[in-house]
Amino acid sequence: MASSTVGIPAPVSTNFCVPYMAQFIIEQKVLTLSSGKFTIKDPQGNLLFQVKSKLPSLHTKRILCDSSEKALVFLSRKILTMHDTWEATSADGDEKTVFVMKKSGLVQLKPSFHVFLGTNTSMSRPDFTVKGDFFQFNYTICYNDVPIAEASRKINASAILVGKDQYMVTIQPGVDHAFIASLVVIMDQVAQGDQAGS
Repeated sequence: MASSTVGIPAPVSTNFCVPYMAQFIIEQKVLTLSSGKFTIKDPQGNLLFQVKSKLPSLHTKRILCDSSEKALVFLSRKILTMHDTWEATSADGDEKTVFVMKKSGLVQLKPSFHVFLGTNTSMSRPDFTVKGDFFQFNYTICYNDVPIAEASRKINASAILVGKDQYMVTIQPGVDHAFIASLVVIMDQVAQGDQAGS
């Protein structure tokens, strides 16, 4: 498992780490049959990642791709589990588990999600945590209880008029942007009750 320049694991790739604070905007078309599709751009409008749906499927599957549409990770919701659980697997052919993300408990006033890297086979302690108000889309991603990224819904009247949802994500230096994008896409599905398709 590669690590970033500041010691934070880079689950997808160190190629998506930069040594400065960065932001990206995630945009999703809503009210369409292809509502699982997302585009992820920097504030200047440059395409960074794309997310596609794989349908039909027995369970929800999203594919995170880079700007050239090369698949990076597959995101699948696990069925028949007590906790809301998603798994990210490598798209480079070996299908190794990159990370597993699951709700920390069944009944919680303020639920959180735990993220376990593929190398964390014991799953006794999460490598990352996601905390906040998921349904209002305002939450923080932490590594060792230190915030490394924050996500919030971006209120944009023009985007709403054309049927789009937008989210702003701020990422600390040395953090794997592809990993954060994967978590944000999963959290969007969780907040929607996975209505985007399965």
